[in-house]
Amino acid sequence: MWRVLKAELMYFWPWMLGGLGIAAFVVVLLSVLVRFLEEGEGPPSFVIAMFPIIAGMVVSFIAQGVRAEERRARLLLAGPFTPRQLAGVTVLLPACFAVLGIVAVAPMIALATLITGKFEASALPIVAGFAGQFWAYAQLGPLAQESSAAHRQQRSTTAIAGWAVFAGAILVLAVSGFFMQSVSGYLGIATAIVAAMGVAAVLYQRRTDFTR
Repeated sequence: MWRVLKAELMYFWPWMLGGLGIAAFVVVLLSVLVRFLEEGEGPPSFVIAMFPIIAGMVVSFIAQGVRAEERRARLLLAGPFTPRQLAGVTVLLPACFAVLGIVAVAPMIALATLITGKFEASALPIVAGFAGQFWAYAQLGPLAQESSAAHRQQRSTTAIAGWAVFAGAILVLAVSGFFMQSVSGYLGIATAIVAAMGVAAVLYQRRTDFTR
């Protein structure tokens, strides 16, 4: 499984580099405009952090769409790989891109701080909350995909269960948004992430058709 995951990460690495490159360009442009043209102290740190985090989420959606379009599951199953292994890759790939986006927050904030001379340590809890929220959104992609596949393959009970977890995760994330800087808010986000990953992996292994 890890060999497949590494291969998939390398395959989609240009998309991730492109997303982070765009994020860096926007961070520099925004910092320069606010700092020098508006004579301000620069944009808030949590705004700067949003760009690489969003980039990770967007790339995870792109990878999901490309994998489905290219029938990569059927290609990998032609080798010595099992549905369980591919299920792991399916749910771990968005997590990897989300984490890469989160890791990129540090150099982005450092770059903005170099331009503006402003750093808000008090914004870090907010950044952590937003990072968890967007990671959860990335994980909802495979869950929605597998719930749709279950419905298409006439596995009605499984499809209902998948969409119920999807709706529950959305509700938990919405409520957690009101407690962004608290332990309960972080726990709610973590619960949504784990539930989305676990259920999506189970649904994937129960597929009857891997051609779509």
